[in-house]
Amino acid sequence: MAKRRLSERFGPERDGDPAGGPPIRELDRVRLLSAVTGDDAQCVPAGSTGTVVGIYAAGEAFEVEFTRPVDTLATVDGRAVTLVAHGGA
Repeated sequence: MAKRRLSERFGPERDGDPAGGPPIRELDRVRLLSAVTGDDAQCVPAGSTGTVVGIYAAGEAFEVEFTRPVDTLATVDGRAVTLVAHGGA
């Protein structure tokens, strides 16, 4: 999906975490709590970790890049991930 279409679906990008936990930011590492389907239709199993490359609607959804066990990009519901480690700087 194109970023423009994701923004339309989930609303504008905003900072913060609606659940009140530590905010997940771009380049943070996250772990899947349930399996998801990548943008290329590959299944990414629960427990996989990936890097956040986009945030939509204050964390209602994230664009996450996975490299193992499959190499794919997936749009993930914010309730389906948990923070593993802050990334970047």
